[in-house]
Amino acid sequence: MIETLAADRVTAPSGLPGWTRGHVIAARRTFLCAALRQVEHAFDGTTVEFYDGDREGRDALIEEHATRPPALLVAETVAAAAALDARWAGMAEDDWGRQVSYRGPADLRTLLSASWREVELHLVDLALGAHPATWTREFCLELFDFLAPRVPDDAQLKLTTPVGDQWRLGEGRPVRVHGAMTDLAAWLAGREPSGPITTASGELPPLRRLREAAPTAR
Repeated sequence: MIETLAADRVTAPSGLPGWTRGHVIAARRTFLCAALRQVEHAFDGTTVEFYDGDREGRDALIEEHATRPPALLVAETVAAAAALDARWAGMAEDDWGRQVSYRGPADLRTLLSASWREVELHLVDLALGAHPATWTREFCLELFDFLAPRVPDDAQLKLTTPVGDQWRLGEGRPVRVHGAMTDLAAWLAGREPSGPITTASGELPPLRRLREAAPTAR
């Protein structure tokens, strides 16, 4: 999708407050390069931190690359995505258990799931026509599982949908949150839902930042 973006569209605002599309693309580039490095180290039998300098290092790289010439930034991001896809395609079944660093000790299966979340979320963030309403049920369930640590310690979210689906996240005082599955997933991910989400009180419960609930990542 980003291959044909004109320079002025790269520098336009994204769906994330304070970020241009260039920031979103730079975030993709930064993640892809970090993931590729993890794969290389996994096959060498070594581990390194996901981002040099942790979150601060990641944020600095995003700011650095976001203002580079748009054509160069896009080309590098597309090349990094193709390189990572090629590594995924070349994995043998036994390779997926190789160890990496991602929010703590993990393996390549975990990193593949992280890559999936990154591309789907940032595709929406680019504000180029993709919306959470197009997310699959499988992806929404992935987000529910990954984002469960955002639920406050004293609450249990009871997520319900118009078609009768129910999920419970967290432990504590029950709080019913009702809406389409894709809208519930978008809200948990900090993105704007396509449709309404309702609660008995009329106010959505505050969610923790994910980095407060688990090791650093965005």
